[in-house]
Amino acid sequence: MAFTYAPTPFAAISFLSCSYVIYHLLVQERHKLKRLYHRLVLAMNFALLPLIFANVIGNMPVPEGTPYSVGAMGSMETCTAQGFVKFMFSFAGITYYASLILQALLGIQNNFREENYGWIEVPIHLVAYCIPCVYAIVIAV
Repeated sequence: MAFTYAPTPFAAISFLSCSYVIYHLLVQERHKLKRLYHRLVLAMNFALLPLIFANVIGNMPVPEGTPYSVGAMGSMETCTAQGFVKFMFSFAGITYYASLILQALLGIQNNFREENYGWIEVPIHLVAYCIPCVYAIVIAV
């Protein structure tokens, strides 16, 4: 039973950390958003918030009476919604982490002149959300 609730404090800390990064970039250091790197970090933190929230609430959305699910008190609909959120935003988070590597590689190759590789930003956002959305809809149907 303890293992069910063990990740919750760490997920809460992650939620606060992501929230702070968003606040810091949008309010305190807005001028940094001129750089592709900081825009990708901001988008990554926005993508991770719903995933982390789903981890904070843990097994609560799982249907009540599900075997081996401690703390289950939801329905099939809440379980499906949580599954969608976890699938969608896990993929988006991984995509943004990978995009930071791609941005560093292209930055080094282009001497950090963003005008030469800034075009990658829109495709990154499209891949981060469109592909998992299509997969999630296909899986759900």
